[in-house]
Amino acid sequence: MGKKMKTLTVCSYYGTGSSAVTDFFCEFDNVNSYSYMELRFAHDPDGLSELEYNLVQNFNRHNSGHALKRYKKFVDYFSSHFLTKRYESIFKGRWKELSYNYIEKLTDFSFPGMWDFDGYDNGPWWEFWHKLPNRILKVLKGGTVDCEAGLWSKEITYASHPSEEKFLRVTKEYTDSLFECLNNERKDFLMLDQIVPSSNIEHHMRYFNNLKVFVVDRDPRDLYLICKYVYNSRIAPKDPDLFCQWYEYARSTRKEENWDPAKICFIQFEDLIYKYDESAEKLMAFAGLKNEHHINPKTCFNPAVSIKNTRLWIQHPEYKGEADYIAQKLPEYLYHFDGE
Repeated sequence: MGKKMKTLTVCSYYGTGSSAVTDFFCEFDNVNSYSYMELRFAHDPDGLSELEYNLVQNFNRHNSGHALKRYKKFVDYFSSHFLTKRYESIFKGRWKELSYNYIEKLTDFSFPGMWDFDGYDNGPWWEFWHKLPNRILKVLKGGTVDCEAGLWSKEITYASHPSEEKFLRVTKEYTDSLFECLNNERKDFLMLDQIVPSSNIEHHMRYFNNLKVFVVDRDPRDLYLICKYVYNSRIAPKDPDLFCQWYEYARSTRKEENWDPAKICFIQFEDLIYKYDESAEKLMAFAGLKNEHHINPKTCFNPAVSIKNTRLWIQHPEYKGEADYIAQKLPEYLYHFDGE
């Protein structure tokens, strides 16, 4: 690939405006930016983080192999089909191939076998209907039929217990190969959405080479009003008091983690709008980009457009009571607009 590609990503707390950052980097001629799909395979349930936990940190003869199965199931689910385009289309048709190779590299050996959680994954009705014919035969033939043979004859048990060093090495090779599929234009930078979470960030950064992270947050008043009245969201609570609890809950680890400023950059969504020039310089300096490559400024992220999504309680006075309540409950998270 010549010069080593650098990877950038954003993470947020849901609805906090991280797409403003990915859109900003779409305006550079040396950045390949994927802003239209979140790539969460490192930190979602059954993703890379849980795989590491079960294979390395909490090795168990049952759990470890089962975790590989769960990741394979994750891979299959996030592949594409005729109704939904997911990772297979994003990774140029190589998501499943590269992921299966990754699972194989982590597998020490495998054999025909099963245990109880293989049935648990498929649900009780699946087990009932698969066992029913064998149980009928067992009654008819006087208890001589193996009731498990038909049900589990094709089930495979995996064994895996890599060292931390091996797991991280193989995982970085895997993520490098995936990202090379995304950057077929061989640009200097690759911009991705949500490949690490907004909590325990540096732990998840261990799965990637040459990664820098932007953490984006926004004023809780606007977030509440957008979630309730624009998104009609079921992710964030619509009750003001519960929303305040949820808002603090989602950010609680930020007070505990000691971020490396060379790897992780915090950015306030409102600063991108009200302090655009200063924020643009901050983003470029942290990423290592030069202004000469910013060939299409304000074409993908235009602060004059995004400003309409701020201070919604001013635009809609009927929301002011809820906004004031949130301001009283979450004073440390408020953005201080001019004139307030």
